[in-house]
Amino acid sequence: MKKYLFLFSDLKRCLFQKENALFRKLVIIIIPILFFSSLTKAQVFTGGGGPILNNGQTTYFNIMVTGLIPAQLDSTFGLEAICININHPTDEELYLYLESPDGRVVELASGSSCNGANYTNTCFDSRVSSSITMADAPYSGSFKPTGYLGRFNNGQTGNGTWRLFVHDYLAFLNSGSLISWSLTFGTSPSKPVIFTSSNLPIVLINTGNLSITESEILVNMGVIDNGSGQRNDTSDVRNNYNGKTMIRIRGNTSKNFEKKSFAIETTDIYGNEINVSLLGMPPESDWVLTASYADKSLMRNSITYDLFRQMGNYAPRTIDVELFLNNEYRGLYALTEKPKRSDDRINVSKLTTDENSYPEITGGYILKIDRSDEDGWYSLFGGNSQNNSSFYYQYVYPKDLVITVPQKNYINNFMDTLETVLNSPYFADPTNGYQKYIDVESFIDFFIINELSKNVDAYRLSTYLYKDNISYGGKLHIGPVWDYDIAWHNCNYGNSKNPIGWEYQLQDTVHPSPAWWSRLLQDSYFSNKLNCRWNTLRQSILSINDLNNYIDTQTNWLNEAQQRNFTQWPILGAFIAPNPQAQLNTTYLGEVNDLKNWILNRTTWIDSNIWGSSCNVGIQEEEFSELSMNSFPNPFTNNLSVIYKVSDNLSKNTQAKVKIELLNVLGEQIQVLFEGNKMAGTYKEEVVTTQLATGIYIVKLSVNKLVVYQKTIKLQER
Repeated sequence: MKKYLFLFSDLKRCLFQKENALFRKLVIIIIPILFFSSLTKAQVFTGGGGPILNNGQTTYFNIMVTGLIPAQLDSTFGLEAICININHPTDEELYLYLESPDGRVVELASGSSCNGANYTNTCFDSRVSSSITMADAPYSGSFKPTGYLGRFNNGQTGNGTWRLFVHDYLAFLNSGSLISWSLTFGTSPSKPVIFTSSNLPIVLINTGNLSITESEILVNMGVIDNGSGQRNDTSDVRNNYNGKTMIRIRGNTSKNFEKKSFAIETTDIYGNEINVSLLGMPPESDWVLTASYADKSLMRNSITYDLFRQMGNYAPRTIDVELFLNNEYRGLYALTEKPKRSDDRINVSKLTTDENSYPEITGGYILKIDRSDEDGWYSLFGGNSQNNSSFYYQYVYPKDLVITVPQKNYINNFMDTLETVLNSPYFADPTNGYQKYIDVESFIDFFIINELSKNVDAYRLSTYLYKDNISYGGKLHIGPVWDYDIAWHNCNYGNSKNPIGWEYQLQDTVHPSPAWWSRLLQDSYFSNKLNCRWNTLRQSILSINDLNNYIDTQTNWLNEAQQRNFTQWPILGAFIAPNPQAQLNTTYLGEVNDLKNWILNRTTWIDSNIWGSSCNVGIQEEEFSELSMNSFPNPFTNNLSVIYKVSDNLSKNTQAKVKIELLNVLGEQIQVLFEGNKMAGTYKEEVVTTQLATGIYIVKLSVNKLVVYQKTIKLQER
């Protein structure tokens, strides 16, 4: 560019020295051509390298950009690509980011989504279609980064210091170095997302140029919601909320994603928490803006929470919004209630520091089975792991800094007693067994929602429990459900992507699940109630029709916002750990259809393998030994055969009263298959069922006063 400026200076001097009109015309033609050539030609700036820190810290490499013409980066001229050369034996350890002069940071490559050795002549360019996560090392060529380079072309000046961040997150394991890197500016940049309005509510946050970290900062927040059917514009009055809030990054694994989730607390101007109603949800101060980054359907949490509420339990309310942070569009989020003690959330009795004796000390309490990074204690008995390692309870309410020693002792002893009873020979005793300590219905619903979604974290992480005061029953409930973004076929480990198998059987040494579930399922009372509850729900909210309708409604509701979201965060067609799905040529509708298909396969498998055999929970396990029955084929289409045996003990050398009925899942009689008297022996009844609708049925065999049940499924004839 400098040579053009010198040439312009020479021509200008000649112009005043000569009177030749033809020369003046030539100058007028040449000067615009020279400047046009300088603007359309790509401008490349290069930087040096050096060793990459191997101590868990980030290494920074700078390029000083000067003389960029034009200086402003926007949709007509801006950053087009960044190219790198790195020598490192394990790319999986490296997280790469680029920072612009205005402090904006974009992720280039996520270590967990890449593997192999080295980056050799690797260029990141958001205009290409192939994601870096779907390529192979050493990644030679041009690839779409996991972040979006268009975020840089936001009107800022391109002149200034650009920084490449290289973070080797596994300290002292492998070392490497940056050889070189470069930035290319030109007239075909990726365009920034222009966001002005939405069919969803809009959340606007301004940090005053402060960075959001894992430590709280006080910021300004507004919420715009003009009501059902009305559009919301970023310039509208902040009519739902306009005030202060504390904000920080939240999450464990998710905090490493480029699109962050945030914990927020509504406050007064001094930072004191205040309860407010956001978007019609009950007043409270603690909320979460959930990013759902790895969940490309953008609905896995909401479908879980909604189903659990429809089952009659509390689950966090959640509303889809779009976030505008520091005047930049940040994508589609879910504004969600944080699980906490409240009359409108987890409604257990208040427990103060001076309530340390019976009966006040009996509750309420909220616990969480999770990591050991918060105050709590390890379980008395080992969890579901090969080395019998224990799982960990965290204190949630009263908070770890508030709960007294007597209160700790009480809730610890209560959980120790429950675990001891579950491991005892009398665990199934209706009076002194586990039923004395737990709310069975909540455990059944929790089991169903976790197994239906095949949540890899089920039972062992983010698992809430609460116990109310003895005056309100005093039993232990499990729930609410929380954090399901890698459930519902969205995880590639723990066998959770397979629609076949039970997730409660997953063994994990570091974070084992309680062995409660295997024990509970050994009790016919529990397993039969589970069977009945599952089959009842399958006729309503867990039917394929209802589940698909929910997904379709959410898809239509999110359709506009998801397009902006996946431009700003271009992860469709990229592997974001721990996605299990095939990513090539993936679209949003492809992600939604994958979710639907997996749910169909999962529910079908559970239908055929659910524990228990009856909606009659009064039958004891030992009574089944007197009866045996098998209905086949199962599933069936038109004809159903029932083979059963009448034992000598039941007939007692006389004829036993036998009745075979077909029931619906509510226990209502649909058809009598056989009724009469039988001597001891084995029998077979052939039944024509062409008049029956497709669905789930229960075959009920009664011999004298004993009853046995078997579930069967009728399919549509092909």
